[in-house]
Amino acid sequence: MEAKTRTTLISVSLLSLSLLNLIFIWNSWRGTSPDPYTYRGHDFPETLPLPSPLQEVLLTVEESSRYALKGKQSDDEWFSLASASYGYVHLGPHNRVFVVTMFHQLHCLRMLNLGFNPMEAIGDAHLQHCLSYLRQMILCDPDLTLEPAGWETRDFEGQRIGATHVCQDWSTVYDVVDENYQGWNRTE
Repeated sequence: MEAKTRTTLISVSLLSLSLLNLIFIWNSWRGTSPDPYTYRGHDFPETLPLPSPLQEVLLTVEESSRYALKGKQSDDEWFSLASASYGYVHLGPHNRVFVVTMFHQLHCLRMLNLGFNPMEAIGDAHLQHCLSYLRQMILCDPDLTLEPAGWETRDFEGQRIGATHVCQDWSTVYDVVDENYQGWNRTE
């Protein structure tokens, strides 16, 4: 085979392979969307989209002087667990509104705390909803950490430290929800 023919054949082969490669890449790229959901009806993700999986963190349960049953300081401490958006996020091309379950749970804890204050007008139906909701959420995702028996009779003043639990880093959830809020709060 002549050198010129061989060079032409190699060039055509390389060009063909490059073209096939481009077609493959284009088809792959075209078939993927950054967000495969329409956010209409039931077409939305099951969980809050996060940039990466939540990291595991250790939490040692301990009795705290914070989050008391009642009082102005207690109310402020319980309220501080809310995000700027109260856990609401706007997702998808039409900014559909959702609430992140973690913040709904924290809201219910705050409502139960306010229920201890006779000056607060928390309706019985709302408190019943919150008790039932928290019960279902605990049963939905049970923490199977073993705790030493006898917590019913433990001296919580003297024995302030409990078991250590493996948790998900909720600070990331706050960051994502706050970033989402900053995005839609600017446009309203």
